Amino acid sequence: MRRPLITAHTGCMQTPLNSVASVMAGLEAGADMIEVDVRSTKDGAVVLLHDEAVLTAHGAVRAQDVTLGELQALGPKEQITLLQDVLPFVREANRVMNLDVKEDAAIAPMLRIVEEFGMREQVLLTGCEEQRVACVTAHYRPYQVLLNASIPLALQHQAEYARFIQETCRQAAELSCCGINIHYKCCTEELLHAAALRSLPVFVWTVDKAEDMETYLHMGVHSITSNQVATLVHMREQLAAAPLR
Repeated sequence: MRRPLITAHTGCMQTPLNSVASVMAGLEAGADMIEVDVRSTKDGAVVLLHDEAVLTAHGAVRAQDVTLGELQALGPKEQITLLQDVLPFVREANRVMNLDVKEDAAIAPMLRIVEEFGMREQVLLTGCEEQRVACVTAHYRPYQVLLNASIPLALQHQAEYARFIQETCRQAAELSCCGINIHYKCCTEELLHAAALRSLPVFVWTVDKAEDMETYLHMGVHSITSNQVATLVHMREQLAAAPLR
């Protein structure tokens, strides 16, 4: 593959995490997919947050313990962005939204909003290890979900990497995942070969150094997630323009 997809990591191009500005920066830089982190409040509002705790003027609170109105009234230190604030931009640009699910409770309200916007075919669910994938595939079958390769599993089998590859590919295939999502340092040619035999695309995260970008652009991964989207897009264009050897 000479042209892997590029996923804009939330907060790309030095923008605030999980913000409208981050989404727009990724789109403007030419990313194919835009990542955000997803949680839900007590009343089912779908908020874009990475951490479980939100810092407010009255201390740290968990979004899941308060309603959206209560959270806003507490004076959060960061801008609270709702999922519906960013979906229209991705839909209009005809790109894909990478929804990094941070908690099981967010799944149902998140997908209700996706359905309201008619974007079932424009979302990809990530942040899902084995149990969460099983929940999604059991109850929300039409949605595409990636298996997050387990870093603890990789560490457990670091002296026997073939077992890690075998277990990861087995889980992804048995759970009907559309691919594997893995930290780039855990991705090797051996994993890509084993995944390809099972028709499982491999997505790597989060690649920000130019030398690593070059490596994975040539490696045959399906998508590369990066904060430095403009640099990665430029390097991909250079690769596409280079004569085939």
